[in-house]
Amino acid sequence: MIQIILLSGFLGAGKTTLMQRLLDNYADKKIGVIINEFGEINIDARLVSRDGIQMAELSNGSIFCACIKDKFVDGLIAMSKTDIEYLFIEASGLADPSNMGEIVAGIRKDTDDNLMIRGSVCVIDGVSFLELVDVLPALERQVRHANAVIVNKMDLIDDTVFKEITQCVGEINPAVKIYAATHCDVDIQQIADDFSPVTAVSEDTTNTYESRPNSFIVHCDEPIEKAKLTEFIRAIAPSSYRIKGFANTTEGVVEVSGVVNNLIISPWDHEEKTEIVVISSVGIRMLSLITQYSEEILEGRFYI
Repeated sequence: MIQIILLSGFLGAGKTTLMQRLLDNYADKKIGVIINEFGEINIDARLVSRDGIQMAELSNGSIFCACIKDKFVDGLIAMSKTDIEYLFIEASGLADPSNMGEIVAGIRKDTDDNLMIRGSVCVIDGVSFLELVDVLPALERQVRHANAVIVNKMDLIDDTVFKEITQCVGEINPAVKIYAATHCDVDIQQIADDFSPVTAVSEDTTNTYESRPNSFIVHCDEPIEKAKLTEFIRAIAPSSYRIKGFANTTEGVVEVSGVVNNLIISPWDHEEKTEIVVISSVGIRMLSLITQYSEEILEGRFYI
């Protein structure tokens, strides 16, 4: 029977880093991976792609929402027919996994009862969690339906904040085990072997067509100056939940990863065209902000 491990957590919390650690720790096993992105293109799938791993990419919505749930179901059924031992699923940062159990139970006949949910790991962004958990229902649901919670980015918070986070998590999910980490540097295999039971029952997801945030893909047809790229990203960051992708600069290709004011631009050793996904926290207004700052900073070279 194929064992499913689900990774949840807000945008930029560190799920992709944890996925890479999972792949390293289970390198001797036969593995399948499903990567889910809210944007129209799947950046994370490129970051974790490895030879010999069955991989499916699901973009442009949450796998728990009606918008692409059918594709998720098809992906689960297809994976159930392959010769794998584990299926790792990285959900979108705004995904509400409350109905995961229902989805797997509903396709039991189609999968010959070959899928078992081993557990769910929720990665918490230690910097932004307390600020966002009361305004984004998906974050509270991710914690409630988790078997383990990893409080990530411990290097950026103090003991007082960590104590407040653990208290908040304990109120949402009293049974869950909490782990502290920086760069998701944990023994993920040991965590999976020691999952606590989930006490929450399956419920309707809060992911709906209506609750989907607006997302945009920023393009550029020529190499851009790295300093201007940074200035542009910093200008739109306060109005976004998440910014990530690749950019072709005059200094080479870079990976762009930003959450609010925490921006990382690092070298990327593969050829990529400029495609940066921006998930807006201000709705459609982000469209005019991208246009405005593209004109002011980049002479209009960035476009959607």
